Amino acid sequence: MAGKTPASAVDMGPVALALIIAAVLFSGALYYSPSKTTFVQSQPLQQHMLSVSADAQKEIAPDKVEMTFSVVSRGKDPSAIQSDNDAKLRAIKDSLLALGIPDANIQTVGYSLDRWQEYNKTSGGYDDLGYQLTNSLRVVSYDVSQAGDVLKQAVAGGANDVSGISFGLSDKLRDSTYASLLQTATARAKAKAAAMASSAGVSITSLDSMNEGYNYVAPMANVNYRNSAFDATGAAMKDVSVSAGTVMVTASVSAAYEVSG
Repeated sequence: MAGKTPASAVDMGPVALALIIAAVLFSGALYYSPSKTTFVQSQPLQQHMLSVSADAQKEIAPDKVEMTFSVVSRGKDPSAIQSDNDAKLRAIKDSLLALGIPDANIQTVGYSLDRWQEYNKTSGGYDDLGYQLTNSLRVVSYDVSQAGDVLKQAVAGGANDVSGISFGLSDKLRDSTYASLLQTATARAKAKAAAMASSAGVSITSLDSMNEGYNYVAPMANVNYRNSAFDATGAAMKDVSVSAGTVMVTASVSAAYEVSG
């Protein structure tokens, strides 16, 4: 009859729809299935680490000396004591230049003009005596053997306060010494790690990290005056004995290695 839908077309509608829904559900299940390798994350293998540290030390004779001394002048007239102080500083500097100390190694590191007062036991107060001018120089020499001569010339020129003498290393000697010690410390750390790994029945696979540390200890000078500080006239200083000692340089290494086995 015209205008009627075939029975076969009507019967297949629900079946086709069911098949389509089933196909969609099935494909979705496959896509989100845990068995799909694209969605399964493998756990990283746990790394086993071996950490060690080692150091290397060396005592070395210093090749650098630093000295600080001052000219202290006192008096009632600030202008007068300043002139006296300046004259002494010029004399000291000239004598140091004559010893071969470069001008760049002679540096003013302190200059102060203050009231000069002293405690009076009788009155229990302070007496105003005038002014005190202090002018300080730092001298650097890369000839440690001339430290005594520098001090002698400084005191002879008018320096009346030696506040510090220290020994150390020039940049070149410090860097070369440290580089050598660092190689030794690194080799010791590697050997220590290999021995530990062997004893534990594992093997080193790679270096994970390494850090270094540096230190050196320079001695302060031991200054001794042979005889008295000045001669009979009070104008000249006797020979000075300065013991330089040695400088201890240390390089340390800490390292972490990956091991397996």
